[in-house]
Amino acid sequence: MYKVFLVEDEIVIREGIKNNIHWEEEGFKIVGDESDGELAYPLIIREQPDILITDIKMPFMDGLELSKLLKKEIPQLKIIIISGYSDFGYAQQAIDIGVNEYLLKPVTSVKLVAAVKNAAVAIEKERKEKQILEQYQLLVYQKQGEKRKDFFNALVSGKLSLSQIIEQEEELGINMVASVFCVLLFQFKVQEDMYEYSNEIVQCEARMTEALKRFSDIKVFERGMDGWAFILLGDNELQINALTQELCNLLIRICDNKAQYFGGIGRCVHRIRDLHQSYLDANSAFSLRYFESRDQFLSFNDVRKIKAQIGNRINVRELNLEKLDRNLLEDFLKRGTIHDVDEFVDSYFEGFGSNAMNSALFRHYIIMDGYSAIMKFLKDLNYPKEKIDNSLKSMNGVTDQLSSLEDCGEFYKSILKEAIELRNKNSQKRYAGLIEQAKEYMHLKFAKSDLTLDKVASTVNVSPNYFSSLFNQQTGMTFIEYLTDIRMEKAKDYLRCSGKKITEIGFLVGYQDSHYFSYIFKKTQNCTPSEYRLQGKGEE
Repeated sequence: MYKVFLVEDEIVIREGIKNNIHWEEEGFKIVGDESDGELAYPLIIREQPDILITDIKMPFMDGLELSKLLKKEIPQLKIIIISGYSDFGYAQQAIDIGVNEYLLKPVTSVKLVAAVKNAAVAIEKERKEKQILEQYQLLVYQKQGEKRKDFFNALVSGKLSLSQIIEQEEELGINMVASVFCVLLFQFKVQEDMYEYSNEIVQCEARMTEALKRFSDIKVFERGMDGWAFILLGDNELQINALTQELCNLLIRICDNKAQYFGGIGRCVHRIRDLHQSYLDANSAFSLRYFESRDQFLSFNDVRKIKAQIGNRINVRELNLEKLDRNLLEDFLKRGTIHDVDEFVDSYFEGFGSNAMNSALFRHYIIMDGYSAIMKFLKDLNYPKEKIDNSLKSMNGVTDQLSSLEDCGEFYKSILKEAIELRNKNSQKRYAGLIEQAKEYMHLKFAKSDLTLDKVASTVNVSPNYFSSLFNQQTGMTFIEYLTDIRMEKAKDYLRCSGKKITEIGFLVGYQDSHYFSYIFKKTQNCTPSEYRLQGKGEE
């Protein structure tokens, strides 16, 4: 049902148009009418109709002025002008504005309905073209997911030259031109098992990505199990600060008390090559999610103050291994990432206080306790003791070599990284079989037009972020590439081995829109479905 708004100052004509045509039977609905453009304008903005029928000559604001204003606010609006003036000057102005049809009075119902139906055809064509473009852009975006992730990592490493940055921006369709930059790292709270599927988090991420489409000055990068990264662009620091606050408020509203969150905010930098500094600051704040309560955003300015308070939560007086509180370390072993190890250990050590950590005896005690906790964690994952011993550095005589606080920190970081790598390998092995289940499910359900990564991930109870990374590792393809391959191969079977129409084949392989099916087929197979069918006949 297309929405129509009518503006006509002569009440007899206006009522005649409204009542003498069976609009709903024709597929249209009159959503409002007014006697002049000035009164109509705010109502049209509110109602957002598909089609406007307006007289050209009216008091206060004529049809041409109204059309000109509306085309700026609602570019897709189709406009039909009814005029008693055959002067070409009026028609030329209407053409320049972008009016669809210019009808001279008197206008019959048949002629008006025909004009409105022409407008509907144009609307439908534009919608299909827009849908095809959006679907293809989504396909490209998903295919570029890993490239975007790599670009972000390279960008914040500070290793790319400006020319390399510009080159990759062009390839990925990302515009990073700005005077000031800021990095914000963010994560929705994960489950006890951080790889498990969570419908609440999936919904939050979907709402977030949709809402952020309107922010051209916020670049979004998915980081897998590390959450999300945002690069904020602006002309000055005040603008960045306001944008940061707006983004934080948006993310809080999206969570809506249904999911927990944590964010770390870096400092503003004035060169794109200095983004690594903003990232390091943001990551320093972000790593405090292992120590701080959820549902907050911390900036790099908060880090020093909070690290000084961490010691209050660690019982440094009880130097007995059995009594030392291991909650922070055990929680990190379950949920921490390789990227967070350095910040975690630094914060963990700082929490004990300088007096305690200056004691060689206490440092060795902490090392032994950490090693013991890691051994227990890996054994709980059913790792054989010999494999653990082969992977982790032996403690035999190691404490004698750790003479300084720096040496202790580096050793602690190394065994923690080894433990997390073993945990990740164990998880990948554990979930690798699920990828085969997912592939079987995709081959079975490929004809469903609503088959998405989230839906497949939910069937194997794996978080979409982890599923996406795991699927890419196991198959060498993105989810959408693999699904498109399945659909294209099945489509080729239909084209060669059946007499089914191309529109029907598109539907049978999961595409509700035949135009989009043909578009994707040509993009992936380098020929149209019709051409492919003819090639098969030529081979017979």
